[in-house]
Amino acid sequence: MNNENKLPKVLVIGINAWREDGTAHTLMDIFRCWDSERIALVYTRADMPNTEVCKYYFQISESQIIHSVLKPWMRVGRIVGNTPVVKNVEVEAEHARYTKAHKSNSPWMPFLREIVWKFGQWRTPALKQFVLDFNPDIIFVPIYPNAYMGRIQRYITKLTGKPTVCYLADDNYSYDSCKSILQYVHRFWLRHHVGPIARNCKDMFVIVEKEKEDTDSHFGTDSKILTKSIDFTEKDYQHHTPNHPLKFVYTGSMVIGRDKTLALVADAINEINKQYGEVKAELSISPQPDPSDNIRQRINNGAAHFCGRISRDEVLHVQIKSDVVIFAEALEGKEANAAKLSFSTKITDYISNGKCVLAIGKDYIAPIDYFQRNDSALIAHSKDEILRQIKRIVENPNIVDEYGEKAFNCAVRNHEKNMMNKRFINTMCNAIK
Repeated sequence: MNNENKLPKVLVIGINAWREDGTAHTLMDIFRCWDSERIALVYTRADMPNTEVCKYYFQISESQIIHSVLKPWMRVGRIVGNTPVVKNVEVEAEHARYTKAHKSNSPWMPFLREIVWKFGQWRTPALKQFVLDFNPDIIFVPIYPNAYMGRIQRYITKLTGKPTVCYLADDNYSYDSCKSILQYVHRFWLRHHVGPIARNCKDMFVIVEKEKEDTDSHFGTDSKILTKSIDFTEKDYQHHTPNHPLKFVYTGSMVIGRDKTLALVADAINEINKQYGEVKAELSISPQPDPSDNIRQRINNGAAHFCGRISRDEVLHVQIKSDVVIFAEALEGKEANAAKLSFSTKITDYISNGKCVLAIGKDYIAPIDYFQRNDSALIAHSKDEILRQIKRIVENPNIVDEYGEKAFNCAVRNHEKNMMNKRFINTMCNAIK
């Protein structure tokens, strides 16, 4: 293949290492259609990469940054390669730090991280040499809720002078989810770095229609929708015979108010079983991380069962065996806005597997808007509607198969692999013209 026919060389500036056994698969899945020799990744975690999707990596770990604040002469940043090794001392220390920060839920933690990165010695000759040696044709910039990532991205884009394409996968720009003055200040700081990148990019990717509307109004872009793609060449809808009792399942995070929503689901199922005088439905929850003791007591009661964490393979098995999978967001306060412009990868997993989805959340958030536009889920916006929808399923179990098929057809329409890859490749190639 001559150079004229090759895909452009892309430099991605992201947070996570790309690993097939990791949790951050979105970017990696997007670039599976690309030539690995023409992708480089600059990332900011201690984990080592392990995938055939990308060939070249430069790591700037947060542990290195922390040490460099006190020891400015310390070497920061290095070229790394694909390795199956997952755990080492630095990785374990970083994971422990993030776990502790998550549990503390302190509003000061984002600021502490930003200050460390502000004074850390990441702008090194080694990073500059890696970027210039790779000599990308285009820079791919995911927009994160961290000002320090925006600072790194601006430095590299200015260094290369090459066109950029941005990817906004969550509400990482508006003030809608801010709950305190500290969060407003942090978001203002973030926007200072992110805004210029977004406004000057050649093109923008988003993940759902509602986010496109919001993003285009902010930045004057004509953004393209880009989500996890699904290969349907050997995949057909498999009709589902409901279990007795009906099996409701939730697997995933219980942060930002989702635990309270799931407690309402548990209460509704127990109430319905009480009304019928028998177990018509049961709920299994496998969360990450563990909920509070109060919430745990509510979701481990009667026909609702707290099952603890399970592996990725077990998650898929549990979902396939279920009748209804639950998509849950907060229903109260600022927490309800946290997913306003998000689109969880679990949504494409649910619908591509032809699962009946019970989607719970406010009608203005992007995931619920998506389900409503495509009539691909049973939807509840409140406590009363949760009870009403579950009762509807119990009284008419065949609706499980009906909405399973609707979900599958929605996935084919919106997430088919060849369609998504073509959109991605064309947009990236047009950006360098």
